[in-house]
This record gives sequence, structure tokens and C-alpha cells, in this order.
Amino acid sequence: MDLTAALLRFTARVPHVLIVGVPGHPELRLDVEEALRLRGWPEATGPADADVLIVAGRVGAELREVVDALWRQIPAPRVRVELTDDATSADLENTLATIPPQLADARHARREAVAAAASDPADDRATDDAGDGHEQHHSGHEHGGDEADEHDPGEHAAGGSGDGHAQRHDGHGEHAHDDGAGEHTGHDGHTDHDQHTPDGTRAADESEPGAHGEHDAGHGEHDGGHGGGHHDHHHMDMPLPGGLAMADVADDRDGLALDVLHVPLGPVLPEWPAGLVVDVALQGDVITSASARVLDAGAPRPPGRARVSAAVRDLDALARILAIAGWRGPATRARVLRDRLRRGDPVADLVPLVRTIRRSRLLRLMLRDVASSGGVDVADLLEQRLVRIEARAAGTPVDDPERPGPADLGARLTGAEFAAARLLVAALDPDVDGVVAATAIHAPGEDR
Repeated sequence: MDLTAALLRFTARVPHVLIVGVPGHPELRLDVEEALRLRGWPEATGPADADVLIVAGRVGAELREVVDALWRQIPAPRVRVELTDDATSADLENTLATIPPQLADARHARREAVAAAASDPADDRATDDAGDGHEQHHSGHEHGGDEADEHDPGEHAAGGSGDGHAQRHDGHGEHAHDDGAGEHTGHDGHTDHDQHTPDGTRAADESEPGAHGEHDAGHGEHDGGHGGGHHDHHHMDMPLPGGLAMADVADDRDGLALDVLHVPLGPVLPEWPAGLVVDVALQGDVITSASARVLDAGAPRPPGRARVSAAVRDLDALARILAIAGWRGPATRARVLRDRLRRGDPVADLVPLVRTIRRSRLLRLMLRDVASSGGVDVADLLEQRLVRIEARAAGTPVDDPERPGPADLGARLTGAEFAAARLLVAALDPDVDGVVAATAIHAPGEDR
């Protein structure tokens, strides 16, 4: 018996998929997420956890550089899929059906292993320069830590507030100087392939939020990354592992001289807007300034399909907030309802979902004081979203909320803790697709 072939067939049954969304085509990303959920294929948290890379749309030069760097970091056996802007659900299903046979093919695995070994590791800095390296490394803990499901949710829920950050420093600080994006995760995520149900949930997914600690993953890593090891070398133009620059020194809000570390977030992170890069300046664990941009914002692209409705966007953003908070069960339920709404099917479970979320005392405690000095409060934004979902379920007309653009996002993150950045971005749900809409290519004969 060929042991290699048997192992390849076993791991190919439930591949982990890393999705790269493309600004201007949210409907294609939603199609991919739904198709993966129905197949029971989990989404990868980073390149080291992935078997498959799916690019949901045609990318421009900036995002192409990021995609190529991610591909070099994915270990073999691997499969890369780039969907066209006009790909249909049938096209997607046909493409996904070809992936397990490719992953199970020993010859394909050997070819990809040779190609991966021939890649220049120095080229992977392209991802870090585009904003992917630091936070990708953090997110590697999120998928590999399934043991967290067995703990009392309260032990991890504290991570949503300031007190929880200190508890995680000792646990993750030792990874502060790892090279690469999420390399410490390896392929450990594959050990739980058979534990996923067809809807993407697990037995523990209906537990309270915080069971996976996703909200503050990697916070201790940040502190270790610019701790006491380099205070005598400020202002030297020497990059840290992962392409980060050395920390500068500046006065904080209390007049104390503290390190200022510049860290990019994005453009490819779990539960993150497509193509968004947020460049933040940190003093301690506080974001002192931030600016946001969307990759390939000025690149012309063909028009996408019908725009995503506000009702679908609310459910999509709700699912992201719950997923980052570590509450996978309700997050998956929100995505199921989102996909039903997109298809025009009757949706009768919106109110029970809203009630479940509101009854969670642990979620309220976790989101308490998760805010920025820019007037953004995650708990308030979540409640506003729940009110809109509840009103639509009752047939009451609802005004679409104004979504911040990338130019407004930075000011709204200032003053927040670094560990809360992903939650704040998910709650704000910035309009990254509107940036590229004005530069869309018009088809012949189409009104401009």
C-alpha cells in the first residue's frame, strides 16, 4: 500500500481554503463562502494553514503582489484558483469539484513541493510590505487552538477587555520573534478535518463567545515584538523579522517617552474587508494614529454583478463580529441566513438569532469598553445592527446606515487598543467596494 497516496487522499477530503477577496466584488466572495460552508470545508486562517488559495475576482498589480507572496508561503500539496469577475455559481462548483483530486494526486504534490522549495523566501516580504505579515502571524493561533473549546468560555472572554490582554502575554510572548506569516501554525489545522460538519460548525460552536480567543490573538506577540530587546537601537533603519521597521520614540498622551511601532493590518486576514490595509502607529498597546487604504483602488475593473443589499451586509457584518469574538455557532447561523436572503428564500430565524445574541451576558462583558477615542463603540454598533435586522424581519422599512470609507476609518480607530482593531473594523464595516465603483470599466453601449 502506498502510504503517501493514502495520506494525500485522507487530507484532500476536507481541504482548508484561504480566500482572497477582491474590492468591488463582494458577491463573488459570498458565493465562495457559501460553497465552502455547504461542502464543510473550513476557511484557513493564514497561508501556513491552507491547502487551497482562492482569489475571488480579477486582481490589480498591488493585490497581485500580495497573492503571489501568499502562494509562496502555502506548503505543498496545494491548489490555486483564480475566479474571473463574471464567474457563476455553476462555474464555482465545477472548479471546487476538481480540487480534492488534485490534492490527492501524488505527482501534483511532488511538483508543488519542488515549486515551493524553489521559491525565494526573501520575496515573501512583499506580503508584509502590503500589510499582511504581522497580523497573519497572529492569526495562526486562532485555528490551531482547538483545545480552547474545552475551557470555560469565561477564561477567554476576558480577552475582549483590557484585563484579558495581560493574561495572554505569557502564553504567546515566546513567538514574538518568529519569522514569516503564521509559520508556527504549520499544518496542525489538518488534524481536525473530520470534526467539521457540513455546515461548518462543531459541537462546541454553540457555546458562549470567547471560546477561541480570536479577539485578542497575538496581543502578547506584539508586546514581545518591541519589548526590551532593542531600546538601545532606536532610529536605526534595521527591519525586524517579518519586514517591520524598528520602533521610534515619541511622547505619549501623558508626556512619557514610549516606543512608537508602525504596524500594517491587512490586506488578507480572517474576517477582514477585501483589499483593506490599515497602517497603525502603536505606543504600548494603544493605537495613536491610523490611516487606511484599499489596494488597487484606482485600477479599472469591469462591473460586478448586482450590488449586495443592506440586509445582506448587516448579516455579513454580524457574522464577522461574532466570529472574531469567538462565537462560531451564531456566526455560522448568521451566514446561513445571509445566504438564504441572497437567494430570496424565506428567512424565519432572524428574530431567534437576535434574541440569542442579546441574551449572552458573556458577549456583553466581552464587548464592554471595546471602543476608540474616535467615538466608535462595538457594543453600540452591534445593537444598532440587531435593531435593523429585527425591524426588517418585522417588515418595517429601515434606512441604510452610512458606512465609513477608508479615508474616514483611521480617525475612528485612534485611541483603541491594538487587540480590538479587528473587532472595530468589523463593527464599522467600511465601504471598500465603493472606492473601486467609480473607476469601473463600462461595457460597450452601457451608460456611464
